[in-house]
Amino acid sequence: ADTMLNYIAPEYRTQESITVFTKPGCPFCMKAKQNLIDHGLQYEEVILGKDATSVSLRAITGRTTVPQVFIGGKHIGGSEELETYLG
Repeated sequence: ADTMLNYIAPEYRTQESITVFTKPGCPFCMKAKQNLIDHGLQYEEVILGKDATSVSLRAITGRTTVPQVFIGGKHIGGSEELETYLG
Protein backbone atom coordinates (compact mmCIF):
# COMPACT_ATOMS: atom_id res chain seq x y z
CA ALA A 1 0.00 0.00 0.00
CA ASP A 2 2.84 2.41 0.84
CA THR A 3 4.48 1.70 -2.51
CA MET A 4 1.25 2.46 -4.39
CA LEU A 5 0.73 5.64 -2.36
CA ASN A 6 4.28 6.77 -3.13
CA TYR A 7 3.60 6.18 -6.83
CA ILE A 8 0.22 7.94 -6.92
CA ALA A 9 1.07 10.86 -4.61
CA PRO A 10 4.82 11.07 -3.90
CA GLU A 11 4.37 14.36 -2.00
CA TYR A 12 1.85 12.82 0.43
CA ARG A 13 3.19 12.36 3.94
CA THR A 14 1.56 10.15 6.53
CA GLN A 15 1.34 11.58 10.02
CA GLU A 16 3.59 10.06 12.65
CA SER A 17 1.69 8.57 15.57
CA ILE A 18 1.12 11.01 18.43
CA THR A 19 0.29 9.96 21.99
CA VAL A 20 -0.57 12.41 24.76
CA PHE A 21 -0.64 11.28 28.41
CA THR A 22 -3.13 13.47 30.30
CA LYS A 23 -5.15 13.83 33.50
CA PRO A 24 -8.75 15.08 33.66
CA GLY A 25 -9.04 18.81 34.32
CA CYS A 26 -5.38 19.57 33.56
CA PRO A 27 -5.10 23.01 31.87
CA PHE A 28 -1.65 22.22 30.42
CA CYS A 29 -3.07 19.03 28.91
CA MET A 30 -5.88 21.00 27.28
CA LYS A 31 -3.31 23.48 25.92
CA ALA A 32 -1.19 20.67 24.42
CA LYS A 33 -4.22 18.98 22.83
CA GLN A 34 -5.43 22.29 21.39
CA ASN A 35 -1.95 22.98 19.99
CA LEU A 36 -2.04 19.64 18.16
CA ILE A 37 -5.55 20.34 16.85
CA ASP A 38 -4.48 23.82 15.69
CA HIS A 39 -1.70 22.17 13.68
CA GLY A 40 -4.17 19.72 12.13
CA LEU A 41 -2.65 16.73 13.93
CA GLN A 42 -4.57 13.74 15.22
CA TYR A 43 -3.50 12.12 18.47
CA GLU A 44 -4.28 9.31 20.86
CA GLU A 45 -5.02 10.40 24.42
CA VAL A 46 -4.02 8.17 27.32
CA ILE A 47 -5.79 9.33 30.47
CA LEU A 48 -3.93 8.63 33.71
CA GLY A 49 -6.13 6.94 36.27
CA LYS A 50 -8.24 5.42 33.49
CA ASP A 51 -5.98 4.05 30.74
CA ALA A 52 -2.67 4.07 32.64
CA THR A 53 -1.15 5.04 35.99
CA SER A 54 1.39 7.67 37.00
CA VAL A 55 3.71 4.75 37.86
CA SER A 56 3.51 3.63 34.22
CA LEU A 57 4.17 7.19 33.04
CA ARG A 58 7.23 7.50 35.29
CA ALA A 59 8.53 4.16 34.01
CA ILE A 60 8.18 5.36 30.41
CA THR A 61 9.28 9.01 30.70
CA GLY A 62 11.02 9.39 34.04
CA ARG A 63 8.43 12.09 34.83
CA THR A 64 5.10 12.15 36.64
CA THR A 65 3.85 15.51 35.34
CA VAL A 66 1.31 15.79 32.54
CA PRO A 67 0.92 16.20 29.71
CA GLN A 68 3.67 14.04 28.28
CA VAL A 69 3.72 13.93 24.49
CA PHE A 70 5.25 11.34 22.17
CA ILE A 71 5.54 11.86 18.42
CA GLY A 72 6.67 8.97 16.27
CA GLY A 73 7.75 7.11 19.40
CA LYS A 74 10.03 9.98 20.48
CA HIS A 75 9.39 11.64 23.84
CA ILE A 76 8.82 15.36 23.23
CA GLY A 77 7.91 16.43 26.78
CA GLY A 78 5.17 18.66 28.17
CA SER A 79 3.04 21.42 26.65
CA GLU A 80 5.89 23.96 26.43
CA GLU A 81 8.25 21.47 24.78
CA LEU A 82 5.47 20.54 22.35
CA GLU A 83 4.95 24.21 21.47
CA THR A 84 8.69 24.57 20.75
CA TYR A 85 8.72 21.32 18.75
CA LEU A 86 5.81 22.42 16.56
CA GLY A 87 7.34 25.87 16.08
